[in-house]
Amino acid sequence: MKTILFFSLIACGIINAQVFSEDFNGAVMPAGWTVNNPDTAFNWGVGSTSGFASFPSGAAFFDDDNAGPSGINTNARLVSPVINLTAVSNPKLSFKYANQIYMLNSTLKVEVFNGTSWVQVFTSSGASGNWTIDLSTLNYVLAGYVQASSINLTPYANANFQLRFVYDDVGDYSFGVAVDDVVITSGVLAVSEVSSAEKMKVYPNPVKNNLYINSDQLKSDSNITVLDMSGREVKKFAGLRDGYDLSDLPKGNYLIVVDNKKEIISKKITKE
Repeated sequence: MKTILFFSLIACGIINAQVFSEDFNGAVMPAGWTVNNPDTAFNWGVGSTSGFASFPSGAAFFDDDNAGPSGINTNARLVSPVINLTAVSNPKLSFKYANQIYMLNSTLKVEVFNGTSWVQVFTSSGASGNWTIDLSTLNYVLAGYVQASSINLTPYANANFQLRFVYDDVGDYSFGVAVDDVVITSGVLAVSEVSSAEKMKVYPNPVKNNLYINSDQLKSDSNITVLDMSGREVKKFAGLRDGYDLSDLPKGNYLIVVDNKKEIISKKITKE
């Protein structure tokens, strides 16, 4: 495991700090990382493996093929060490991932611990990454990842912050998923690098009755969920609307979570 505090000056002159990183380059699970799987004894690993899907060395992976056709794995978790984010300004998460499916759309989720409960901040369902065929074995070989970047961690920052990668094979005897180069940074992004989370505006804040969401990422099939600060769902809306009625909620702080089917964006609000 590499836990790094490293400052670098990017081209536009804005300082960014890398506060945590993990490249999984060792032959064993990095110190502080844990795995658990309530369904079977099979779990995440590191190093390298080969089979119907071959995962490279220097990555964390769940090899669903090696788990066997009778092994249903719907909640296999790779859990990070505790990362204290209380003094981190504007923390962002990035990582690389790839998933190879068989018939059903197995899923990779990322959940974070907000100090009280686990909250989902990312999901990818179905095949992802670049896979080639080894003609000598007719097996899939992972050749390239998809990059997930600028996932906003600010609403969840706390002294006991953790993140976990959750693999769900949705009951299918699938191939598996890989994760690599997990990085958390702090700092202000350049204007050209502003993420969807920064572009999405929720107002008024504090809110008494109707909340409004201004974002080009909000679509007719988006899901808008309101969570209390323990992570419990208190309201849910479907799709783009002129306003979202929160008048019946008690006073307090809440998270507005927008799932636009490509990424999950969250914003913290106060109800008056």
